[in-house]
Amino acid sequence: MVRSLLLIIVIILSAAGALNASDWQVETVDNTGAGKFSSLKIDKDGNAHVAYVAEDGKDSLKYGFWDHSLKRWFVMLVDHGASFPSLVLDSKQHPRISYADAGTTPGCKLRYAWWNGNSWEKQALPINSQTVAYYTSLALDANDNPSISFYEYDGPKGTDFRVRIRVVTWNGEYWQIKTVDGQNQSGKFNSMAMDAHGRLHLAYANVNAGTAGLRYALRSGDSWQLEVLDGHEQNNMGNVGYAICLALDEQDNPRITYTNYTNPAVKYAALIGGHWQIEVVDRLKQVAYPDRNSIALDPQGHPYIGYYDAGLGALKLAHRDGQRWVHEIVDEGGSGFTSSLQIDHDLIWISYADEANGGLKVARRKVGISDGVKNSEVVNGQPKD
Repeated sequence: MVRSLLLIIVIILSAAGALNASDWQVETVDNTGAGKFSSLKIDKDGNAHVAYVAEDGKDSLKYGFWDHSLKRWFVMLVDHGASFPSLVLDSKQHPRISYADAGTTPGCKLRYAWWNGNSWEKQALPINSQTVAYYTSLALDANDNPSISFYEYDGPKGTDFRVRIRVVTWNGEYWQIKTVDGQNQSGKFNSMAMDAHGRLHLAYANVNAGTAGLRYALRSGDSWQLEVLDGHEQNNMGNVGYAICLALDEQDNPRITYTNYTNPAVKYAALIGGHWQIEVVDRLKQVAYPDRNSIALDPQGHPYIGYYDAGLGALKLAHRDGQRWVHEIVDEGGSGFTSSLQIDHDLIWISYADEANGGLKVARRKVGISDGVKNSEVVNGQPKD
């Protein structure tokens, strides 16, 4: 794959990383425009893959590849007029990307791109939605068949269906579409993963003023089981569920990070022993919109959460240390919007937008180096000075 990529690379950007006070090595991958909505994965050889949309006037969907041997980034254009990508790696370690057209006007489609070993192939999915907008999330089954969750902004022409969460799956012969939750404004923020048994786990937000909350759906067979995990009643009538990101532990239990939008805070929900446990991770000065948090689990199953505090203009990372959450600042100065987090062996990777300087950044450090640095703490869901 490396040889094929090198043959058609159109942009090569490499920046020497500089260690900051927290031992983060930070690189600017692309400086052609703020690299928003990044989606990062590390392959089995330690190479990094990231999809993002450059704010360059063309809403360019780009793909970045960090070569583990060469220690440098290569960037290529995938498409124009894109938004909200989600990247996964298939069984050949080739990237696949779901994304929506930019905007919310009728005709905006859900799209799918995949690397065939030599070039990108792209497809507008043949679904009957008039308009697809906001977040998409992609998962592959054991045979590399894709499922994509998406926010149907406008339903089929001639119907009153709109603003609902749906999932479309390639079943080996054709694209099959299902509505997961048809309640008004369900799914603008969504994050999906497939477990070892082929079941889809979907976390999503309902953003309607009267029913806003964090929701979770599990697909087993052809049916979806829905739960409301956190809502108005638990948050003094505040709107929660924004900025969602989901990960599965080794037992296929979901771990979810999300944001309280009304009373700015990052939250965490985990299914443990068959029961959901929900807690506050950190208080924010201000929520960015439409931001997305990020989450990854270390080899011991401990959660690490990346998030942007718009009031501070800072990207932060939180992790569990016993019963408390410990936080650190990764980057500042308007950097951190829509992060994506991965842990590979002993390295933490996080990609994010640099809105102040117009770029995509990736930071990495070893697990453990800064884990004892306490910029602030939350103990049992309550902030502590």
